[in-house]
Amino acid sequence: MSVMIGLEVHVQLNTESKLFCSDSVDTRNKAPNENTCPICLGFPGSKPKLNKKVIDYALMTGLALGCRIPEESFMSRKIYFYPDLAKNYQISQYESPLVGEGYMNLPDLKIRIRRIHIEEDPAKLVHVGGDITSAEYVLIDYNRSGIPLMEIVTEPDFTTPKQARQFLEKLSSILEHLNVYDASKEMSLRVDANVSINGGERIEVKNITGFENVEKALNFEIIRQSGMARMEVKIEREVRHFDAETGTTKGLRKKEYEEDYGYVFDPDLPIIKVDRAWVEKIKSSMPELPDQRVKRFTSQYKLNEYTASVLIYTDKHLADFYEECCKLYKDPIVVANWTTNELQKSLNWRSERINDSKVKPKTFVELLELIDSNVITERYAKELIKEYVDTGTSPKELAKKSIVKLSKKDIESAVKQALDKNKKAVEEIKSGKTESLQFLIGQVLTLTKKQADPKEIKALILEMLKKQ
Repeated sequence: MSVMIGLEVHVQLNTESKLFCSDSVDTRNKAPNENTCPICLGFPGSKPKLNKKVIDYALMTGLALGCRIPEESFMSRKIYFYPDLAKNYQISQYESPLVGEGYMNLPDLKIRIRRIHIEEDPAKLVHVGGDITSAEYVLIDYNRSGIPLMEIVTEPDFTTPKQARQFLEKLSSILEHLNVYDASKEMSLRVDANVSINGGERIEVKNITGFENVEKALNFEIIRQSGMARMEVKIEREVRHFDAETGTTKGLRKKEYEEDYGYVFDPDLPIIKVDRAWVEKIKSSMPELPDQRVKRFTSQYKLNEYTASVLIYTDKHLADFYEECCKLYKDPIVVANWTTNELQKSLNWRSERINDSKVKPKTFVELLELIDSNVITERYAKELIKEYVDTGTSPKELAKKSIVKLSKKDIESAVKQALDKNKKAVEEIKSGKTESLQFLIGQVLTLTKKQADPKEIKALILEMLKKQ
């Protein structure tokens, strides 16, 4: 079975105002329809004015993806009738996109970019009493109407859902490094995924949020379509909705063709002319991109490529945090290991990104210094970091409150207690079963509240067993 997947990625751009008016894009804590004006409400006679920052961001993204930059492009009216479009058309681009062909390299795969264009976001539909297919009624909030979107369209070069997810993760990192979007905002990146099998008709799954959900939706569609093919049921072109709770897709409507939208040049907006000086100015202002940063991390901090990629592609802010820690601590490899393992585990447990957490470089480095100075063991530090991430309290303060200084006699007493309570494990060790030794070490760690050194515990256990 052959699979073809193409993506249309809609990115809410990180501007202060909307695409065609001066209304703020920040809708947090705003009442419905508060951030609106005659332009984004589509009142007759209102005239849009193009936000130059949106063009800059799209051009910057195009350059980062090796895209061709045409000298001219223009805005068009995409005409369709839906409740979230007050004007009954969306101002977008079709015939003449702002950015042309480009590519992104993935491991063993090159994904072609067909185009990048800009458009306005429609209003937000609030489905009450159900989802898009079952709601009792629908409310419309025009606060989102007119927020600038950048749409990145790929060729159908993906053959597996995993590849699509890898592409989105890398794209997100590039966009974050460019600072053109904020991944923490709701609906900041939405995906329309097109999938077909065996060269047949394509199905479009609309408005998927979350990279994991994109992978799940594509997996479900491939299974669903392959099942239809086995039963010789004709697959017709349609638009479907992904239900994240059930992990399934539901039919919405028959899919339109581009000519159905009746695109027409928007006479209220000028032709966009991009000269070489403009392009060169943007090039000169571009920051370090993720692939370049990975190479620098391997050279400057002596990290292997895998660890550097985890730091950078997991979250730009995590990589920034790592570099701040390296200014305060002597060993960048130790910082990398603790950041990508124990710190990231604790953040994931709390479903937090590093920049939303209470963790700071100065206090994180304190934890590593406590280990270096033998105030706490590495094992105990792995427990202490959980409370540190929860509270943001200085690890030094946490250690002062919780650590009981153990003498060698205290540890010996705990070892003797563990041996006396676990006679079976003792006999198994004597008969050569090394697994029981690890069990006893765990028992002593529990008795010492994980503050004793496992190496010292092991040595004491073996020493005492020799005397028996």
